[in-house]
Amino acid sequence: MGKKIFVSYSHAQGEWVRGRLVPCLKAGGAEVLIDCERFVAGKPLIGQIDASQDAAHMHLLILSPDYLKSENCSHELRRAVTYDPNFDKGMVLPVQRVKCELPPEIAVANPLYVNLVDDNDAAAWKHLVTACDAYLGVPVPEWLLARDELTRLIERNQSVNLVVSGKPKWRELIYHLGERLGDLALVNLDMGSAASRSGLIEQIVRALGSRNSVPGAPHDLGELDRVIKARPLSRLALLNFDHVNHRYDDRIDLFSALRFLIMDVRKLVLLAQSKTPFAALLPRNHPFSQIDLKTVELKGEDRDANSSR
Repeated sequence: MGKKIFVSYSHAQGEWVRGRLVPCLKAGGAEVLIDCERFVAGKPLIGQIDASQDAAHMHLLILSPDYLKSENCSHELRRAVTYDPNFDKGMVLPVQRVKCELPPEIAVANPLYVNLVDDNDAAAWKHLVTACDAYLGVPVPEWLLARDELTRLIERNQSVNLVVSGKPKWRELIYHLGERLGDLALVNLDMGSAASRSGLIEQIVRALGSRNSVPGAPHDLGELDRVIKARPLSRLALLNFDHVNHRYDDRIDLFSALRFLIMDVRKLVLLAQSKTPFAALLPRNHPFSQIDLKTVELKGEDRDANSSR
């Protein structure tokens, strides 16, 4: 597990913290200590704050006028500064989210703080995630833009192809997307159990929550059809979809069935992640090539940076 990051913030900035900051830190490899995930009802608030701060390697102080007016935030700020009063250990990082004066506890040391008043400032984001030992392999605004575009399309029941190049944290993006949407089933075509038609069908129906046994071909397609039609709508992510052009080239009936569920009865929404654009993976006469997919690109760094993460 990566560095433990305690996030001190006012609930006025809660949407930004929970929706943008925390997903990037987690995807980058950090462990985030935040009230909405760790604090338990019925226990003393200050005691839970103190315990979380004591467990942290680093403290992010998300500054704003609302933050400076909050007694709880002031308590967290004062305790954070006691860990690193001279701001020379890298344990405390002030982040100005809304323009405000630095509080005296911070101003006296005059540390280099991160200014994220502009949420699209890639350089400021880089300073923040680097200080937290987090790494996305792509500028943070681009990672968030891809996340938001995928969310928008899938929530509109539009199938989409996520085309990945370089080494961005795309897996973490899709896992986060699954948590955000709440109903995105994941199947990784890298898995040996998904290498055959029957194996892939079994992985799909399992990911969609069915525990029924899957019969052999050709009746396995009937079970796939039954499972998907029994649900109001299914959302399915197929990871490493590049395998489709050599693993399943003789499984036309499978892809015809999937195309029917996506395009005709509209019971299935597909997220296909691949390195090669979807249109180039299959011949034009292939039934799956007829699917209407939008494209979202995530272009990461080509170098093998921070490969240990």
